[in-house]
Amino acid sequence: HSAQCTEGQQMPKLLTTVEAAEILRLHPVTLRRKAAAGMVPCLRISGRFRFYESRLMAWLDAGCPSPQEQPSLFDAADT
Repeated sequence: HSAQCTEGQQMPKLLTTVEAAEILRLHPVTLRRKAAAGMVPCLRISGRFRFYESRLMAWLDAGCPSPQEQPSLFDAADT
């Protein structure tokens, strides 16, 4: 999946683990563990977890479902 933007579109905002942890009110280590276990929608870039802000907010709004409960939030190809 390429991250190209056409005119008038913005790139989805990617958050670091620390930024996402602040939103979720979790310690960054706790968030890394949850991300590694597949409990939080994320992706890895160069071995580091990154979180699409829009997907993280949708996940929160949905009540923090598991991948089995709402797989679309965890689909890395869909932003």
